[in-house]
Amino acid sequence: MNNVTYFIHLFILLFVQLTILDNIQIHSYVYINIYILAIYIYPYRLHKTATLLFGFLLGFFVDLANHTMGIHTAATALLAYIRPRLILFTSNREQLEIHGEQKISEFNWFFKYILLNNTIFNFVLILCEAFSFNNVLITLVRIVCSTLVSTLFMLLYYFIALKKKQN
Repeated sequence: MNNVTYFIHLFILLFVQLTILDNIQIHSYVYINIYILAIYIYPYRLHKTATLLFGFLLGFFVDLANHTMGIHTAATALLAYIRPRLILFTSNREQLEIHGEQKISEFNWFFKYILLNNTIFNFVLILCEAFSFNNVLITLVRIVCSTLVSTLFMLLYYFIALKKKQN
């Protein structure tokens, strides 16, 4: 994926997140966050410091738009920080050594990768928002529901926008 295509996807994801998905209320148990897909499809070969700065700025921008006082910044910065380790954990090392990246056209790998990332992201986001271990069961239900719904929306975006561009 070249830089122009990546920035088009970034702007589409942010636009959909800030104008549509942030205004959808599905009880208080579900957060739909697809803007973090921009971190998942961020080019692997770029420097880790640039990835961390990008994750921080992306979360900061969403926090400014939603007035959420840093919870998105904390979650996206952590996600950008652990991203190289998660790619190595979920991917085929041979493809990383040969091509320098894992292809997002491989659905099985991409599904495992975004499910693991969404779980970590929603865990940090919802615990930062709750800022308490009271009602642990409700917090865990919110994490699971948000992870499943966000993953579903990311897979929809994958099949609509990313998979078509790959073929």
